[in-house]
Amino acid sequence: MNLYPIRRSIFALVITLYGSMSVAETVDDRHWPCEQALVAEVSAAVVWDGPSVEGLADRWKQDPEVAALVPRLTARRADAARAEALIEKFAAAQPSGERDQRLSLLFSGVLQVLNADRHRLHTGILRYSRDQQRRANALGDQLAEIARLESDASDDARQRLAELRRQIDFEQRVFDDRERTIPFLCTRPRVVEQRMGELARAIAYHLE
Repeated sequence: MNLYPIRRSIFALVITLYGSMSVAETVDDRHWPCEQALVAEVSAAVVWDGPSVEGLADRWKQDPEVAALVPRLTARRADAARAEALIEKFAAAQPSGERDQRLSLLFSGVLQVLNADRHRLHTGILRYSRDQQRRANALGDQLAEIARLESDASDDARQRLAELRRQIDFEQRVFDDRERTIPFLCTRPRVVEQRMGELARAIAYHLE
């Protein structure tokens, strides 16, 4: 069996994996596999064009109306048009002079919940990437063992070679399948960020 195609494929994948990590090294996390930089959380200033929400991080939970509305707006399958209608209804019910404060409180809840969602996604992606690195290291070890055994003419060596070739073929296919999943995983935090921006604009639209 010619191992050159296998080596070339695996080494290319390892290079891709480690190459993609270099972007994240600027934020001191070499395991981050996505093209976009790993940012721990989205600050209010990036998406919000309203009053400061500093100090409101947990106060929204103490407001029964806001605490009930935030989960409905931030649900992953929430309909954008329905969310806008809920925001409009909420804004219209606020007394003049209090609307901006209540809308800012609402946005603070949206920001906190969606940032927590992003964090969970980031944690999952990093865990996935670390497992890919472990798999890449194991494949490299197997290739090194094959290279050593190829110069051994004993029956035991030939038997071990046959076993390793079957194993590495399976492991490479698993590695390839998982590697193809990474681009999709990397889109998920961006979807949350997009949702965050949409809700921020919808809420800010009703500011006085």
